[in-house]
Formats: sequence, structure tokens, C-alpha cells
Amino acid sequence: MLSVSILESPGEGFAADITHALRASGVAVTAGNRADVVVVSPRYRGAANVECGTVLTPDGGAITALGAKNVVTYGMSPRATLTLSSLGETTAMLAVQREIATAHGTVVEEQEIKVTAGKSADATLAAAGASIMLGLIPKTEA
Repeated sequence: MLSVSILESPGEGFAADITHALRASGVAVTAGNRADVVVVSPRYRGAANVECGTVLTPDGGAITALGAKNVVTYGMSPRATLTLSSLGETTAMLAVQREIATAHGTVVEEQEIKVTAGKSADATLAAAGASIMLGLIPKTEA
């Protein structure tokens, strides 16, 4: 089973914001130090000893000491690998701004993907980004 670990500051609630979307895709959300993908919240400030294939981190974030093979950034910046080109109440358009490799080695090319909007832009980006990194192209809920 595919797994995601989420790093957040105590009491932040970021993990709760994205866990529902990930579990709906059949992804195990773990609290352990090993996962296929590690998602770092925008407010997390610290170091972690985590073994993972990919770390999904906010653009401009200050995360160190991750044992990741790949680093993918997300945020509302033109520098971020994953950003939103539009955000509505129920859907958003995720923009993949450069080629990225999934945890399984499949290449995802630059494109826009319609996804279900989360509680915030960051939650939407994190959930959709983790899904993509696991090789699951996110879909909007009907």
C-alpha cells in the first residue's frame, strides 16, 4: 500500500485538512518516519529524520535533514513545481510547471489537472501533489 507521512507543527491541523482526500485514493497516511512521500506543511519549522522517495515541501520552505531522493515544491509562486492556476469553491486547476518523476519513476509532464479544492490553497496543493507523486492522478469528486 502506498504511504504518505505529513510533517506539521503541533496543533496546526494541516494533516487533517489533507488526510481525507488521500485516504479516498487508497493512500495510507502514517505518522512514522518512513513513507513513499513526505508532505511538509507551510508552517512546519524543523528538521526530521525521515526516509522517503519524495518530499513535497512549500516553495521557499526551510526544511533540512530529510533523506529524500526527490524534492518537489508547491505554493502560489511561479517558482513552485506545483501551483494553482485557478481556485474555486469546489474545484481548482493544478498546474504542473515542470516535469516530475513519481515515486514509481513515471514522468508527469507539464500540464493542468482539474482537482477537488481543499480547505485552503496549500491543502489543495499538498493533497493533489502527494497523489501525483504516488502515481495517482487526482480527480474531482462527483
